[in-house]
Amino acid sequence: MKPSQIEMDRFAARTQRSKAQLELGKKHFPLGVTSNFRFYPPHPIYVREARGARLWDLDGNEYLDHNMCFGVMMTGHANPIVLEAVAEQVKKGTMYGMPYELEQKLGAELQDRFPVLELLRYANSGTEATMHALRVARGFTGREKVIKMEGAYHGVHDTALVSYKPPLKEAGDPKRPTRVPASGGIPAGTSSNTVPCTMNDLEALENCFKDNPGQIAAMIVEPIMMNIGICEPDPGYYQAALELCHKHGALFIFDEVKTGVKLARGGACEYFKLRPDLITLGKAIGGGFPLAAFGGRRDVMDVLTKGKVFHAGTYNANTVGIAAGYAALTKVFTPEVYKRHATLNQALIDGYNERLKKHGVLGYAAGAGCNGTVMFTEKVVKNYRDWLSIHAEMWKTWFYGLLARGVIPQAYAWDEQWTFSVAHTDADVAFHLAKLDELIPALQKAQELPRE
Repeated sequence: MKPSQIEMDRFAARTQRSKAQLELGKKHFPLGVTSNFRFYPPHPIYVREARGARLWDLDGNEYLDHNMCFGVMMTGHANPIVLEAVAEQVKKGTMYGMPYELEQKLGAELQDRFPVLELLRYANSGTEATMHALRVARGFTGREKVIKMEGAYHGVHDTALVSYKPPLKEAGDPKRPTRVPASGGIPAGTSSNTVPCTMNDLEALENCFKDNPGQIAAMIVEPIMMNIGICEPDPGYYQAALELCHKHGALFIFDEVKTGVKLARGGACEYFKLRPDLITLGKAIGGGFPLAAFGGRRDVMDVLTKGKVFHAGTYNANTVGIAAGYAALTKVFTPEVYKRHATLNQALIDGYNERLKKHGVLGYAAGAGCNGTVMFTEKVVKNYRDWLSIHAEMWKTWFYGLLARGVIPQAYAWDEQWTFSVAHTDADVAFHLAKLDELIPALQKAQELPRE
């Protein structure tokens, strides 16, 4: 039996109530769950409650949580500061559908952290934020096509769901990748306006502009690609990309849904010392509640002011999300938190790399800010096609092995990351590494098997 199956069976044996709940869920929802990302075999964990850096499932098992809702919960679960702010706001009303003072205060805080946000608008999810940002870019430039990196995820709207995880046999030449829709239901006319590109390859980027002269509205990138694990840009790549965009009359967009306020106080803009034309924000900025934003240069965002581009949303700037986000950004995510996260994350990364090297286990750990992951492959991943070399059997052995030992190492799939929240401690790092030690023999066996 494969090591991953042994660990999966161990996990399944201790989570029988989750299994039963999934079967009930199938009566209501496709796959039994309310998002495709929440299903994984043999069944996902059904959560009973969560506090701080821990959660408990229906069987009463306790887990050290490094998934943290795909990185949303940088505050930690049920953060008392955030909950107090929300409780006070709920008494005053949850939805107004009209402007109010606190949304401006949060806007000022975001502008302080991200000076690029000369003007901004709120949304409710990362998908909405990237969708609206791309519409603004198209409205400003009068062009229709958008460059995105092969393997990057920018939400579930039609423009973004192209070349998300294309099969290699369909992906074409890395210098000129073939666009591959990632879902049925996407109109061919829509996907034809999305131009895939290979990350960290300036020649491929130049080809995008050459092959689509005067047609590119914008290039959108995850500053650190966090849908192929952890993939950082080569030194100078983004500066060159921004200059290339401006040379060809296109905008440069940082999709900071995953990196914003997590990578640094001012996100990737601060981390890479770069000023894109537009940015999108989501996940952690809401302090655990639905909240997103997009914005950037005043002249670009003025297409909304002038009525050239339309933006609206009934739930935009709902008072609960704004109250939670304002509390998180002003009272929880302090400068000390970022220093602490860097220390904890590096300790876990170093612990992984020391053990992998010592025991001859294939792979390396990498990370930035409060995020990290282990990449079970030989070379540092620089683009989506590099990521395809990940040893999936090793990853599955690691993931299910840690689940069965009380650690949720990250969200399911080897394209995700772990997250440190304000509730994580040095003791949590030690506990995580101790459980990794128990898994080393299984990882060594998995390494001997062919890659899938």
